[in-house]
Amino acid sequence: METDYSIVGNTITMRLDYMDKLMKKVAIVAADAAVEKYKEEMLRDEKLGSKDASIKIGVSKVTIIRYITNGKKIGGRTVKLKATKTGRDYIISRLDLEKFKEQLKTE
Repeated sequence: METDYSIVGNTITMRLDYMDKLMKKVAIVAADAAVEKYKEEMLRDEKLGSKDASIKIGVSKVTIIRYITNGKKIGGRTVKLKATKTGRDYIISRLDLEKFKEQLKTE
């Protein structure tokens, strides 16, 4: 039975069809990583007001503001929701909200 590749010293020789399969796998892994990075960037760029953020995680607007100002005790430490104050409201990155929501699930 013929092997898919051979190694002689520091040189690897591969059959062409084996190389094609390998390159396809590498391309798929790279594409998946790029898609995940793109999704993360889109979440970071999406900004929500405190009312919209409260709806996304299922709490009141007052609770969201409390998470921003005082934080929430999770696992023995206080974690604050990252936000930027703009006038009378707060702007929250969707990515920060998703991370905070995951931390709430672990409590």
